[in-house]
Amino acid sequence: MSRTAFLVACVLLSACTTVKINHDDTTSITHQGDAETGKQLAARACQKAGRQQAVVVSTVNKDASLPPGTGRQVTTFRCVSG
Repeated sequence: MSRTAFLVACVLLSACTTVKINHDDTTSITHQGDAETGKQLAARACQKAGRQQAVVVSTVNKDASLPPGTGRQVTTFRCVSG
């Protein structure tokens, strides 16, 4: 699936979510919620892109001065088949 189609699929997931396709074959989603929310969003994005699962690389606060798990989060992941 092309990167453009993947981006469109990701954008459809949520109006509050920002998706960025990175240069190193990972994708980052900026979202509200905790690490579990990021994991669920990543899984949905990968499924919509025709992949079987998401492997989460990291979830961090967008604003490092906030306590962990609060504010907007950035989850970085890879989609894999099988």
